[in-house]
Amino acid sequence: MNTTAFYTLLRIMPNPASGEAVVVGLVLFDGMQHEVRVSKRKLKLAILLARNAEAAIRYAIRQIEARVETDTIARSQAMVSERLPELTQLMSRSDWEYLTKYSNGLLRVDHPMNVAMFDGDNPALVFNQLYTSLVDSDDSVKQPKRKTLVNESVKTLIQRVKPQVHTNITLTPKLLPDLFFNLRLDCIGMNGSLIGAHSLHLEQLSMDTLQQHFSECRFAIKSLSKHYKPQKPQSNILYLLADEPDERADPDKHKFWRAIQEEPMLKVIPTDEAELIADQIERTGARTFLNTPTNQHDVITTSF
Repeated sequence: MNTTAFYTLLRIMPNPASGEAVVVGLVLFDGMQHEVRVSKRKLKLAILLARNAEAAIRYAIRQIEARVETDTIARSQAMVSERLPELTQLMSRSDWEYLTKYSNGLLRVDHPMNVAMFDGDNPALVFNQLYTSLVDSDDSVKQPKRKTLVNESVKTLIQRVKPQVHTNITLTPKLLPDLFFNLRLDCIGMNGSLIGAHSLHLEQLSMDTLQQHFSECRFAIKSLSKHYKPQKPQSNILYLLADEPDERADPDKHKFWRAIQEEPMLKVIPTDEAELIADQIERTGARTFLNTPTNQHDVITTSF
């Protein structure tokens, strides 16, 4: 995989025939992971200039964000499982170059430009500097922090419980017939009741994706209970590993974080407390239970 850092700009062409464009966003690959950010102010301006195309513009932006999310999830899963990521899930430089050639409608993707990244450079700071100079100088982050692909506590959790329960497993419609999606869990086991964990990356995912994951987690725990009939279903619990977002920086995600704590079968805890789940799994003696073809602990996929 190419690990050279590069960035590309996202432009909206309100009138493609005129050649005029509004730079609305930035994508940076720092050699390890992608970061994407779209200026709400600049996007609003672009929509004002192309009123009849608002739905198409928002859809195009969402497609870019979703593709970066898929890449981020694949890289995160690979780090947790200590395996190479599925290449079909990753965005390479050549993929961005392809978009440069063929994004000739309302949304244009600039040709990727190399970025000099040295040891000790803060990728979040580099991203913020590029964003404020090339996209929106009025939308700066005061203390930019790099988004972590995987928390070490989560990694430790998985290593501890690996001998007992399913880890890095993806629930699929083949495994649970009433599912209509794939959902990856960090771990899941059963001994009288279900206990499992799912990392919910609030920083890295959009609100739409977060809401989708939450709904899928809620449906999945009910489906598992229905099909495998634990003796104490009232004690079923799926931990959502999710850190509290900054309320000022992202009020919508903070509101979402508060709201998801009301679901009885889903318990939200910070990622640095992940080992508490390992303690509970060891204490309750939870074990593997899913009827997988090989009943192996690590079923690695990158489908979402």
